[in-house]
Amino acid sequence: MIINSAELTEDGPLDAAVCIVGAGAAGITLACELDGQHAKVILLESGGLTTDAALVDDYRGSATPPHPSPTEFRRAAFGGTTSLWGGRCVAFDPIDFERRDYIAHSGWPIAYDELARHYPLALRYCDAGKFDFTVRGSLARATPTIAGFDGGGVVLDDCIERYSLPTDFGKRYRQRIEHSTNVTALLNARCIRLLKRGGEDRIEAVEYVGLAGRRRQVRAAVFVLAAGGIEVPRLLMESDREGAGLGNRNDLLGRFYGCHFENILGRVVPNGAAVAFDFEKTTDGVYCRRQLRLSAPAQREHRLLNAAFRLHFPNYSDATHGSSVMSMIYLAKSSLAPEYRAILQHSVPGATSSPALSHLRNVVTGLPQLLKFSVDWLFRMRLAQRKLPYTLVPNADGSYPLEFNCEQTPLESNRITLGDEVDRHGLRRVRIAWRVCEADREGARRAFLLLRDVMNRSAACRLEIDEDTVQERISRSPPLGGHHMGTARMGATTREGVVDANCAVFDLPNLFVASSAVFPTTSYANPTLTIVALSARLAAHLKASLGQ
Repeated sequence: MIINSAELTEDGPLDAAVCIVGAGAAGITLACELDGQHAKVILLESGGLTTDAALVDDYRGSATPPHPSPTEFRRAAFGGTTSLWGGRCVAFDPIDFERRDYIAHSGWPIAYDELARHYPLALRYCDAGKFDFTVRGSLARATPTIAGFDGGGVVLDDCIERYSLPTDFGKRYRQRIEHSTNVTALLNARCIRLLKRGGEDRIEAVEYVGLAGRRRQVRAAVFVLAAGGIEVPRLLMESDREGAGLGNRNDLLGRFYGCHFENILGRVVPNGAAVAFDFEKTTDGVYCRRQLRLSAPAQREHRLLNAAFRLHFPNYSDATHGSSVMSMIYLAKSSLAPEYRAILQHSVPGATSSPALSHLRNVVTGLPQLLKFSVDWLFRMRLAQRKLPYTLVPNADGSYPLEFNCEQTPLESNRITLGDEVDRHGLRRVRIAWRVCEADREGARRAFLLLRDVMNRSAACRLEIDEDTVQERISRSPPLGGHHMGTARMGATTREGVVDANCAVFDLPNLFVASSAVFPTTSYANPTLTIVALSARLAAHLKASLGQ
C-alpha cells in the first residue's frame, strides 16, 4: 500500500523486515521484486506522488564549475528522477568490469556475466525491449550506419542504444505497490539518519521526518539505501558526525565521484552515402538510435576509455541550420527543463546565439515543414505511450556534428563532502568537487583522431576535425549532470571500496546500497539500466537471505 506520513497518528517506531530508503528506479525495483514475499517491507520516500518545487531546497549545495548545481537532475517524488529522464537505456560492456592497467582504480569485484543475467529483467522494468544492443539482432533491416563504411575491427557500427517509454517508475508501478500486501510505501518521509546499534556492527533503525516535522523511526533487520550517488554518501556521513562516516574505514566514502563527460566536435561528411541518422523501431517495437563505438581490442591497444559517438543535429541556436523546426524549438527554449537548455547550444559554454529575427525568418519560410513536424510531435511525442525521444533534424548542408559520451578515470579528488551550512532538517549541504583529468582529455583526443583516421580511409565518409583546437574543446567538456556515480564504490576489500560484491556496506552487514554510488567505474553508458539491474540482483540476494 501507499500512505502519507501525515496519516500515521501513533508515535512509536515502525517495524519491518526490510526498510528501503528512496523510491526512485532502484527503490521501486527492489520493492516490486520483494512484493509477494512473507517479509514486511517499508519504502521511505521524501517526496509525494508528484514533484513539489518546495523540496528542491533539500538538494541545494555547491559544485565546482562546469558541474551543474546539485539541484539539477534530482527530484524528490515517488519515482524519483525517472519523472525527468529521457529514457536512454544502454548496458555496460564486458571491458567495463576489467581491471585495465592504464585506468587507475578500474575493475569490479564481480564479473560482467554476474550482472548481465539481470539485464533482461531490468529492460522489462524500463520497458526497453530485449537484451540486445546490436543492429543485426534488433532491426529488421540491418543496414550500415553509413553505407559503405567499414570500421576494420576498430570502429563498430553495429551498436544501438534503446529507449524506454520513457517509463516514470512512480506512475508505472504505483498500482502494484498500492495493492501489495507486504510492501508499504511511506511518502513525505525524509530519512535523515541511520542509527547504529550500540556495541554492534549493525544498523538498528533509521530516523525520518514527516510532513509536520515529527520525527519517527523505522526498525528493520535489513536496510537498503536506494538514493542517488550524491545522497548516499551524504546520509552515511550524516549518520556518523563524530567520525568519518559509516562504512568509511579507509576514507573512500564520497570519493571517486564520476560523471560522463560529453561534447560535440568535428563533423562527419558522407560522400554521397546513405546515413541511418533518425530514430528507428526495433523488431520488438522500441525506439533506438545508432552508435559508433571503438572495439574492446582497440581500446586496450590504444589505452583508451570507453566512449560512444553519435551523429548529431546542428546547434539549435545557430540559425544558419535553416530549419524552421529547430528555430521554433530554440525560440521556445524557456518551456524546456533547465537541465536540457544547454543542449540547444551543444553544451558549449559562452556560445553565442543568432538573433531572434534570423530564427523568425526560418520559421516563416519553413511553415510547411513546421506544420508537418507539429502534427508528428503531437502524435509521436505527446499522445503516444511510447514517445519519440527527441527531435532529430539533419543539417541543411548534409553534414553531421559528432557527439561523444566518455567514461572518466576514477579520481580520489573528485568527491562529495559536506559543508557547514545546513538545510531545514539540520542536514549539512553537499559540496561537489569534479574535474576531468589531463589523461582523460588526452585519451578523448586520441579516440577522436583514431576515429578520424579510420573514417578517412573509407570512401564512404570523412571526419573533419580541427586537430589544433580539439584538445582545448575537450577540456571544456561539461559533465552529464544527472549521472552521479562512484561515491560508495564496490570493492573486493575495504581498501578498495565502501560496499562488498553484494552491495553490503563493509562492517555493517545489514546495510546495503542500491545506487550508481556503488559503480567502481562509469563506462560510457547512461546509469539507469545498470542501476535497475543491480537492484534486481540485490533483490535476489535479499530474498535468499530472508528465506534463510
